[in-house]
Amino acid sequence: MFLPLSMLLARAGTGIADTMTTVFGLVWALIFALFPLFNRDRMRIGDLLAGTWVIETPKQGLAEDLAQRSVSKDNDFQFTAAQLDVYGIAELHKLEEILRGANEAAQSTVARAIMDKTGFRHRDVSPKPFLTAYYSQLRAHLERKLLLGKRQIDKHDA
Repeated sequence: MFLPLSMLLARAGTGIADTMTTVFGLVWALIFALFPLFNRDRMRIGDLLAGTWVIETPKQGLAEDLAQRSVSKDNDFQFTAAQLDVYGIAELHKLEEILRGANEAAQSTVARAIMDKTGFRHRDVSPKPFLTAYYSQLRAHLERKLLLGKRQIDKHDA
């Protein structure tokens, strides 16, 4: 659209714009301006020639913060620093995946593994509240350590 309109303005400015040039320039500009209205995908001519598509992806909201979910149940389970030092950031992310999933068997298996590894002894424990409490306390523990410049990548990181 820029080229024909600039030609029209340049010729009109010098006073040599004839009828044929004006009609050609306006038709050219209208074809390019109205082309998206007459094709199925609402594409410009430049998009068709270049083979490009303009897409719009919907914005995804953030998932619920699991640490906030466990505030009320957090008092049922208290973990020592030694129990929280057993796992690192990689295991925290994996625990979050397990908690966000709906697989109760996996949650039970992971809860038993954490209890065995940390030496946590407690009355009969329901897996989801236990894992949620461990997640929130482990996350807070790792974040406190990060403030001091100590990063524990995973359980093998000393």
